[in-house]
Amino acid sequence: MSMSLRTPPMPVFYLVDLSLYPQLLRQMFEIDERPVYDQLYLQTAYAQHAQQGPILISLSNDSAHVAAASWVAQGAAIELHSHATLSQVAAHYRQLTHVDRHAGPPALFRYADSRLYAGLTSVLSDGETHALLGPITVMKGVANGEAWRLDSPAPDDEPLGKFRLTLDHEQALQRARDRAFCQQLASDYGVAYSLVQQWLQQMKALSLSAEYAYWEGCQLLAASDYPAPLSPSHIEQLKAHKGSRQAMLDELQTLISAQTPLPDGALDD
Repeated sequence: MSMSLRTPPMPVFYLVDLSLYPQLLRQMFEIDERPVYDQLYLQTAYAQHAQQGPILISLSNDSAHVAAASWVAQGAAIELHSHATLSQVAAHYRQLTHVDRHAGPPALFRYADSRLYAGLTSVLSDGETHALLGPITVMKGVANGEAWRLDSPAPDDEPLGKFRLTLDHEQALQRARDRAFCQQLASDYGVAYSLVQQWLQQMKALSLSAEYAYWEGCQLLAASDYPAPLSPSHIEQLKAHKGSRQAMLDELQTLISAQTPLPDGALDD
């Protein structure tokens, strides 16, 4: 009589960024009396921040996995499937703490933030996916309400090289951040997503030095119920402003408080 051999189930780990979801450290002990975990900033230059950094978790029972699945669905955790041990998976992520970029110094890589992969999945080659996943066979998460998934092309083989951020990767990540910001602002203030996109492009045309300054400008417009893109003359007035970032945002607030948008077809002074 022949007997079929069952493949043992693949272990599941969870990756959490405690700087974003600090409550999950407490919840981990509430759902599992014997979790095994590794604070991934230990043994790195960021060891003093281990309590607020990424953590890799292995749970001991089915009910704990059910609870952790809700973390994944909320975008608070990333689900990892791998036949590797927890220590092997931890070693892989520790070497991803910093990654080389196409230009500039190495970047601190927030590999436990699910939103990161929502931007990357569409632009990764097989080789880049392999280097990013290492011993991980399947990686799953949710970002901005949308599920994403990465499958290793060769989970049993060593990657040919280390993962690095290319220009395509950084541009894809920026598009994902912009999309998430526009969706959130549109939802928070009840304005059209396309209008928020136009505001964001206008803010990028100004001499604001940082991404958060673009977002502050858009939030000012949304909070003021400004129902249209800024007029060309307003943009030129803001471009000519020579003050600080805050002074320019104050000027923007003055403009949108004192004037209403021109109706379609009207002449702008």
